[in-house]
Amino acid sequence: MLRWVFFALVAINLGYFIWSGDGGPSAGTEREPQRLSQQVRPEMLQIRKGDTAAPSTPASTTDSNVAR
Repeated sequence: MLRWVFFALVAINLGYFIWSGDGGPSAGTEREPQRLSQQVRPEMLQIRKGDTAAPSTPASTTDSNVAR
């Protein structure tokens, strides 16, 4: 009995996944085209690989800020 309930829930979840568009024929379409028009200078974005970015430094490392 419990096995049938499990498989029914799996089938319902798969059906909803396909119906919602995450796995159906509309999976490649854009859902929020207005966001593309709201971008400000997207060509300025640069993706860098490796450790080329400067490491972050703490604001202050005095003895009064260190927990003991």
